[in-house]
Amino acid sequence: MNLTYFQPIPRRRLALLGAILLLAAAAPAPKPPPAERRILVIGDSQAQGLAAGLIRLYLRHPEVHVLDRSKIGTGLARMVFDWPGQTAAIAAANPADVVVVMFGANDRPTIRRHGKIDPALADAFSKTYGGRVDRVAGALRDAKLPVIWVGHPQVRDPEYNEDMKFLNGIFETEAKKSGADFVPIWDLFAGEDGGYDAYGKGLEGATERLRADDGVHMSRAGYDVLAHFLQAKLDAFKPGGAK
Repeated sequence: MNLTYFQPIPRRRLALLGAILLLAAAAPAPKPPPAERRILVIGDSQAQGLAAGLIRLYLRHPEVHVLDRSKIGTGLARMVFDWPGQTAAIAAANPADVVVVMFGANDRPTIRRHGKIDPALADAFSKTYGGRVDRVAGALRDAKLPVIWVGHPQVRDPEYNEDMKFLNGIFETEAKKSGADFVPIWDLFAGEDGGYDAYGKGLEGATERLRADDGVHMSRAGYDVLAHFLQAKLDAFKPGGAK
């Protein structure tokens, strides 16, 4: 009868094997991949520029998805697109953890008579436009979505600039009523004298052109600055919209 003999494992090899097993047991478990986050962006051409800046911001974070649902040429003054009526459907079709809203580029208020702000016109506009802001913010609130409502920056034309400040007042008042976080950016792009300036510090600290030729929109560098400015607020929201 043939017998099979097993050679004993040398003690040195046993000690090495034991050390390997101990190290394997002590090694930390691999980190799970970061949970996906979704940022929904709605609004006009300013919102579209901001969405592009956010996409560039999170380019190295594939777990962050920026859903750009902005529409150029739209707004809340001229109802080219029914934002108040369609916001709820857009939110339902694009589940997100936080929503960024930006309007104003196409919404210059009709509040002037002979070049000066007329109180009666301003009051009428505030009620109509404010109601639309309230409906948009309210639809997002009802969808249980946290909202960051971004104000409009200064513009080059002095009279237009005054109108935009008036518009920002409506945004802030109505958005806050619905629990939205209103983020003013009036001073973010201001010059040393506090007024409009097409140039400012870019992300690398060098002076760059931050505003577009029209004196209303921002340049690519400007939208990048704005996206980074909002990052801390956006990163505070975890998947599911919780902070």
